Amino acid sequence: MPERKNQHYVPKHYLRAWATDENLNVLPLSAGEIFPDTTDSVCSRNYFYGNPPVVENELANLDGYHAYPFNELRSGDDLTDLSQQRNDLLLSFITTQRTRSRATKQDIKQGYEFLKDAVEDDLEADRYEDKIDWKDDFDEEEKKERLVEAHLLGVHHFLIAQGIFGYIGLKDLTGVMLCNVTDQEFIVSDAPMVLDIPRYKHQLGLVPAGMGNRGLQIYCPVDQNHILLLYDTDVYRFDHNSKRQVLIKEEEIVDELNLLQFHNAESIVMFNDSSEHYIFNLYDRSDEFRRREEITTTRKTENMGEFKMKEAPAYQVPKASPNLPGFTTLDGVRYMKRRPESEIEKARQLVHTVFNEVDWASDIAVIYCIRLLEELLDL
Repeated sequence: MPERKNQHYVPKHYLRAWATDENLNVLPLSAGEIFPDTTDSVCSRNYFYGNPPVVENELANLDGYHAYPFNELRSGDDLTDLSQQRNDLLLSFITTQRTRSRATKQDIKQGYEFLKDAVEDDLEADRYEDKIDWKDDFDEEEKKERLVEAHLLGVHHFLIAQGIFGYIGLKDLTGVMLCNVTDQEFIVSDAPMVLDIPRYKHQLGLVPAGMGNRGLQIYCPVDQNHILLLYDTDVYRFDHNSKRQVLIKEEEIVDELNLLQFHNAESIVMFNDSSEHYIFNLYDRSDEFRRREEITTTRKTENMGEFKMKEAPAYQVPKASPNLPGFTTLDGVRYMKRRPESEIEKARQLVHTVFNEVDWASDIAVIYCIRLLEELLDL
């Protein structure tokens, strides 16, 4: 089997909904020029999940499972047709995609200097002397660099593992399918899962959104005509039909939903057959929704304590929210960082258990997590 050097952070099966014969159109936000690309090369980097590519090989199997509900929805099935297994896989895709993105990896790298100082202290104290058998003749600087990169990759693997079981913490949310009946397609980005908290974000000045927050909404584009919207029923209500569909009949609302992708994009948006005029018009309006606010956060590591840093975190809530039809916000519901019904902590503890069992060998832990998912969902 050829080595998986080119590793996707948005899977090909997902992007195919915006492609014709594996080709789609791409607008880099930095370049301001549209060009064609393929699902083979877009949203990928060499050794994104590490080298050797053992994690990428296993994620390819996970992608196959995650494709099941999308294949059914794109073939005409409704949300109400999906089995419990397919629903769980759909939620697992959403949380895994959020953690495996380039935006998340860039977020992790902002802790580089802290880890570098911590590793330097450990090397000076010979704390790695009996733990690592260096196969190559590295000098101290090279050893430090290798260890920092290993720690950063381990953090990313840990977050991906949490994403795999993230469906456990989202089961309290309800979903509707936003069905686009206009002539203008829904677009997608390299960070397609958009998190919003419209009820509380302006009132409380919220910047990042967490999977367990009260008032959460998650937008997951399914294809050019459908977006899955998950929401907290303690805070919001939607008028929908018996198939849990909300019809989007106005192009202005399609524009707002597409601007969510401009908000969330790390570097590119992608589309099928929209006109360049339409895409550039959204590009010119992107500041209406796009937020990149710098805040002070506390970062925790498993082995090196915690530290504070200024950063512009990934997955910030957008400046504005789409004006969706049949949408109602309930009054008198107090904001909480953790929805009472969410079992997100159960998912985290499950991941901790797996990582502890393999002594925090992160690549092996991700493989074990995928095997455990197969067992839990009878895959």
